[in-house]
Amino acid sequence: MYTVSLLLVGVALVTGLPQEIQFVSNTNSRGKDFICQEDYGVYEDEYQCDKYWVCEDGIAKAQLCDDGLVFDIFKANAGHVDPCESPYVVDCGQRLELQPATFTSEVCPRKNGIFADPDSTNCIRYYTCIKGVATATDCTTGLHFDETTGNCAWPSTANRSNCSELQNNCIGDFCCPGTPVVTADGVTLPHPTYANVEDCQKFWVCLSGVTPQESSCALGQVYNERTMMCDYPEYVDECTGWYRDHPLFADDYVYEDTVPAKNQGTQNKAG
Repeated sequence: MYTVSLLLVGVALVTGLPQEIQFVSNTNSRGKDFICQEDYGVYEDEYQCDKYWVCEDGIAKAQLCDDGLVFDIFKANAGHVDPCESPYVVDCGQRLELQPATFTSEVCPRKNGIFADPDSTNCIRYYTCIKGVATATDCTTGLHFDETTGNCAWPSTANRSNCSELQNNCIGDFCCPGTPVVTADGVTLPHPTYANVEDCQKFWVCLSGVTPQESSCALGQVYNERTMMCDYPEYVDECTGWYRDHPLFADDYVYEDTVPAKNQGTQNKAG
């Protein structure tokens, strides 16, 4: 099955194995002599994150979460029948042991979870595995799957390497930085804009922050990188006099003797 994701940056996915946590398979029986703190209750195992103990009449019985899930003490305390949850939303602390994988396939290392595409150059696709059934999903255009959080995130946050689509981030000498651009009001711009260092009238739009597209202000206006909007040349110091030789505007503006040479220098503004 295949779907296209509309997940936003920072929205956590529901299953998977965080890559920054180094889990190890547990093949021993440590903790088999667990002592119940009370006659009835549900408790986490001391060593193994996907193992827990159910106490009834003071007798402890070991239970295992479904492969790929881990024990969530908060769900247990809330009375959930199944107290297991994604490793992305449970803090296992030092309980880094897991049961050996009971199900493996090319895209599902475990029976349940969300996993990056096995092709390391495909940074936008991930697989949701539920009881061994995998569904492929692509992150929204411009985002990468972040293996450490299970989110679709900006490429600079996901920090993936060898991504095949990165070659499309440049047109000529201009490349989209791929980093979030946040306004003074704290709003992240979905399609940030940047000055064209060769032409005051033109500017660059980075679609979803990563795919460059050339755009242009109306004739008679120039791009103002301070406001990230089109403006009149007299309000943009580096573009004063841009239209002084244009026959339609020669009589409308008073220009300085020198027009900045836009074809010199290097663009260094990130948004």
